[in-house]
Amino acid sequence: MPTITSYLYDNKITIQILVDDPTIKTRNKVVYNRTVDVYKGVDNPITIQFKNQDQKPVNISSYNITGYLVDIVNSDLISNVAVTVSNATIGTASVTLTEELIGNLELTRYKLAFKAVNTVTSVERPIYSDDNYGLYQEINIKEGFPS
Repeated sequence: MPTITSYLYDNKITIQILVDDPTIKTRNKVVYNRTVDVYKGVDNPITIQFKNQDQKPVNISSYNITGYLVDIVNSDLISNVAVTVSNATIGTASVTLTEELIGNLELTRYKLAFKAVNTVTSVERPIYSDDNYGLYQEINIKEGFPS
């Protein structure tokens, strides 16, 4: 009798907030993040780990973080994406690309970007997807479940 094995994995990405600390030396380089596949017909949660330039978790309690879903071809903003912080001390959060958001989008690649605003100084800064100061995390929308 055949066996079908299924897996329930979290889509996880690591993004980087540059920390103004001269004692931090960049040791562990992440050159790029993999493309995240999301599927139509369901909500697609993505777990985010915020790290510094030494790939250590960053406390994000002093930041308001906003996500943006962007068209990859002409860089038009499709929608803001809510970022839900799960543990600010160790820098974990999540976004959910809902069926409502992606249901009418074409089956192609998009970009996901994040911006942090310091709640104390009001300074805005980009959050990078890799150590080469890449701003965008690629998202690939695929056919999923019938609606």
